[in-house]
Amino acid sequence: MLMLAGLVGVGACSTSGKPAESTPAADIPAAAPVTPTDVASGMRKIDQTAKEIAVSAGTDRARASSLYGLINPTWFPIEDTVKQHDQNTYLVMEDNFAVLENAANTGDVAAAGKGASAISSAVQDYLAKNPG
Repeated sequence: MLMLAGLVGVGACSTSGKPAESTPAADIPAAAPVTPTDVASGMRKIDQTAKEIAVSAGTDRARASSLYGLINPTWFPIEDTVKQHDQNTYLVMEDNFAVLENAANTGDVAAAGKGASAISSAVQDYLAKNPG
């Protein structure tokens, strides 16, 4: 047990015998600010992608799943801004992303249509209040 404790202590030091330094939070680059135009563009792109998933779900599950893979990279940079401006839209989007993912993977056309419709309504409501 003592030997294990000694090994753990060695891991915290650099080869010079000095304690390892951590990177201060100020040295970590901040994410680029998201503009209202970025958010509006991302919301429109997600709306279009959701509609394409709804069309593909019943005929080409591989395409529908592939399209679903485009949502998170578009949503991730804007989701905090959407959440700050409209909690309800944020929740509708998150809930219906799960619906779309499941529908894309199972080929459930009805669920894909319902998820895409809910996303489209949420996007239109959000953009009416926050046009970008």
